[in-house]
Amino acid sequence: MKTLALAVTLLATSLGLAPQTAPPQTGTWTARLQDTWTRNNGERWVSFQLEQDTSRRYGMSIAIEDLQGLGARDEFWTSPGTVRFSVRRDAGEVDFEGTFSGGRGSGTYRFTPRGDYVQAMAKAGYRNLDTDALFRLTLHDVSRSFVASIQAAGYQNVELEDLIRMRIHGVDADYITGLREAGYAQLSIEDLVRTRIHGATPAYVRELRASGYTGLSVEDLVRMRIHGVTPDFIREMRDMGYAKLPAEELVRLRIHGATPQFIRSMRDLGFKDLGMNEAVQMRIHGVTAEFVKELRGLGYNDLDVDDLVKMRIHGVTPQYIKELRDLGYGGLSADRLVQFRIHRVTAEFIRDAKAAGFKNLDADDLVDMSIHGRRWLAKRD
Repeated sequence: MKTLALAVTLLATSLGLAPQTAPPQTGTWTARLQDTWTRNNGERWVSFQLEQDTSRRYGMSIAIEDLQGLGARDEFWTSPGTVRFSVRRDAGEVDFEGTFSGGRGSGTYRFTPRGDYVQAMAKAGYRNLDTDALFRLTLHDVSRSFVASIQAAGYQNVELEDLIRMRIHGVDADYITGLREAGYAQLSIEDLVRTRIHGATPAYVRELRASGYTGLSVEDLVRMRIHGVTPDFIREMRDMGYAKLPAEELVRLRIHGATPQFIRSMRDLGFKDLGMNEAVQMRIHGVTAEFVKELRGLGYNDLDVDDLVKMRIHGVTPQYIKELRDLGYGGLSADRLVQFRIHRVTAEFIRDAKAAGFKNLDADDLVDMSIHGRRWLAKRD
């Protein structure tokens, strides 16, 4: 009996299958033609949805050329009958069986871990891997060579979940080396993944350095990349006279849309020495070139940035000004218009006051009436 057990174990090892501690796993799969895409290198990929016991779901991206034995015959993946195909990766093999029709596929799968992979991973420090862990390592193609390269890059004790995250997001040894050469050595796994997700890559670091930005923190790099602070943006701002702006200022400009195009539009309207804070305040509160032009069309030609911002904050719109003018209150100053809005002196308020018998009220009267309405009612009585 012992001889038989040993023979079974040797046979499993020779076939590259995992020992009985990591048995095969089965489940169902679905795929849709619309979930395919083409990568930059021209490879066509497809997403498979795998389900196990109706409680665990996984996504798996597969290159079409890796679907060994796929029986789909045309661009709609139509098959004459049952199709069988496999995905073989270092950690294990997933064998699929099912049907394709009209761009959709479904069926069952069987996952078989590789015993030699389990043994190699144990030597690398990853012991007691169960079938679920091996399945996920297979789905994301966390190979032995990938693990070895990460360890050789200086990351010896990476958690299994972090290895999977690194593989998903493309944090490989070349990426780590590139960041190290760019001045970012021994970053945490979290920072490596963050920079990769948001595109704060070694190439981006080099571009910023060429633009004069060195010694930036990882947080600066990520924020700049998230908000679109590109070398072109930096160059355009510099060409407009805003040289060597701090990283946080560049981010603030991008967040609020104070772009070179916006600043140029304001310069065309006469705001030649627009400060960065002024540009941001204008953008935050909606002071656009169109808003300025409309106000000038109503006779407000000498408003400064503070006036424009206050008017926008308090809702002094061209329409509001026109309504007051139609009621006989034209030519009001910017400050008076803001005061009116603060105290809710609207066209409707003025019409109500006139309907109540209050005629020929001046601007001060309107503000006072809005504040002290009861006193004015007493006067009328």
